[in-house]
Amino acid sequence: MGVTVSKLQVFVPADLGQKNPLFTVGKLRIDVSWLSLLKGKRRWDRLEVNQLDVNVAIETVREIIAMPTENSSKSLVLQGQPDQDERYHSNPEGQSADEKTEQSPLVPSDVPSKVDRPNVIPMPIENFEGEIIVSNAKVRIFSERVSGLSLTLDQIEGEIPLWGSTRKGEISCGEISLSEEISEVGLTIPVMWEDRSLAVMEHSLKVFGLNLELSAAVKIAAGVPVGLHVSLPDQPVDLSSVFREQKSPFSVSNLTSKNRLQGYLLAPSTFKGSSITNFENVMINDPRDEGGMRFNRGVASFVATAAGVVAKDVRAIGEEDAILINGFATAAGEAAATVRIVSSPERAQSHAKRVRIAPRNLLMDFQPLNTPDRLFRDIHIEARDGTLMMDLGEDRSWVPFFDTAEEVLGGQNTDLPNLP
Repeated sequence: MGVTVSKLQVFVPADLGQKNPLFTVGKLRIDVSWLSLLKGKRRWDRLEVNQLDVNVAIETVREIIAMPTENSSKSLVLQGQPDQDERYHSNPEGQSADEKTEQSPLVPSDVPSKVDRPNVIPMPIENFEGEIIVSNAKVRIFSERVSGLSLTLDQIEGEIPLWGSTRKGEISCGEISLSEEISEVGLTIPVMWEDRSLAVMEHSLKVFGLNLELSAAVKIAAGVPVGLHVSLPDQPVDLSSVFREQKSPFSVSNLTSKNRLQGYLLAPSTFKGSSITNFENVMINDPRDEGGMRFNRGVASFVATAAGVVAKDVRAIGEEDAILINGFATAAGEAAATVRIVSSPERAQSHAKRVRIAPRNLLMDFQPLNTPDRLFRDIHIEARDGTLMMDLGEDRSWVPFFDTAEEVLGGQNTDLPNLP
């Protein structure tokens, strides 16, 4: 005996002033676990989710994350008192040190060892088991500011174990699309339920020509801590599947990357993440003169919180050119960055000429550095009135970033969306 709900809609928090649904479910069926009810728990034997449709703007997600914890947790969670052993703190920062240690939002491999802690009593295994069945699901995340920018996961199916003893399941996705022009065949990810956690352990997959290793975990505990770790082992970058018939505008002989995100699902403002990428022998092709910019090595390091993203260290170093970047972007829509270009006199002259012959008739004059064989130019970028602007020269003349970049880099592949 179960309960069926059709055409379920869940809306974004009312504080955001939006009326669009966050997601819809064509049919939701719950088979209640009567055994759990007799023991004072609220569990199900089987939860079927059919035709889940998530269609949300990245700007809306950003606003939800930026909301005060006490408001967002109340708005996004169904009302009702949780079981005594499942009560959560709306703000994990307010927990005691012991509570934080037990419920740290990390992937399983990062959870600190507990062997040195005395009197640790293992959680008893529940004598009932549940599962979640997902079918015909679709998730689309798009940008309201950048036309055409979207990520779509279609034909999502899944059998996900929950509660009880250690069990295996899987989640599959039939198609992954980027901006509706670039698509990748589907993939299948195995999951495991163990020790009150649903986890993916170091699963290897290939997406858009890149080899990835994925680890993730969701723990059924106070606040619902989650963790995600995506790494790229040392590899060359082959984007032929992305650009299809057209030649890729750049190539990388060696690339490694480690990316991490963690936080409490019921308190979105607690999420934080980091990313560090190292690369070698990068070639950016120039279709105008069949030349290009070559960088021997580089690094890109970012940190992110609910407040925004900070570029800690972004640099690419070559024999003729070097690029150094630092900047930030906040959840409130503010952004600023400085891009320093250091070049040999010959390359600096070539860069300045390219800017000068662009339709806007701009200037980008280089200045002497400490040594006569190197010149530099600082490019300032800021978000102004919701538009990303940049200044190329000394006259502080601000121009639209994306339009100007396309004009200066005329002839490059423009099928891909301009990322914000």
